[in-house]
Amino acid sequence: MTKTALYRYALLGVLATGLMTSCQDKDENITEEPVADQTFSEEFDNLAAAEGRGWIFANKSDEIPVGIEKGWITTGAVPPQSGSGFLLSTFEASEGDVINAWAISPEITVQNGDKVSFYTFSINEYVDPTDIYPDRLQLRLTTKPGDEMLSDDPTSVGAFTINLVDVNPLLIGSEAGYPSRWTKFEATISGLNKPVKGRVAFRYFVSDLAVNGYGIGIDKLEYTSVNH
Repeated sequence: MTKTALYRYALLGVLATGLMTSCQDKDENITEEPVADQTFSEEFDNLAAAEGRGWIFANKSDEIPVGIEKGWITTGAVPPQSGSGFLLSTFEASEGDVINAWAISPEITVQNGDKVSFYTFSINEYVDPTDIYPDRLQLRLTTKPGDEMLSDDPTSVGAFTINLVDVNPLLIGSEAGYPSRWTKFEATISGLNKPVKGRVAFRYFVSDLAVNGYGIGIDKLEYTSVNH
């Protein structure tokens, strides 16, 4: 190989290395756009109004009764925590053995440090304090908010694989279990690699309905962005 050819190959190698370094430097300097403030609140005064704001209500229980396809209503029959009404689901969401009723938030961009809070209580003691049927509620998160978020399997969490809050997971039938008065619960989002599109969701999930599940209320959800 001639000196000219060697020089040409050497020059090509230097140029290629320079281009690769330039590209790497460029990639490292790319920063993500700041996330707009995603803060919002929901009083659940009216189911249709909440749906208009992007909420989804779905009943994935087994043996769903006719007319209970959403699994939730809004009511003011019992004093709400705030506003004029609250979100309610009861054992009537299922004629089988499992309640799996979902209230899913509008799509937002979630990031580490975002906080979620809400109020809830079991209506059991309010309606019948002599016969306790323990309740359970989860607040869950998905970072894949597409069309197939939920499964028809009454025990499935679907795409909501991240559990943020679990109220009375052991189904304890006393005040040590599900609160009988409006009580605030909070969670902070963590463990994400970067800000992503997502949704939070309430899951009223109770099995063995012969001895568990009476009904729960939810009110005043507040989602607060870390950059609020």
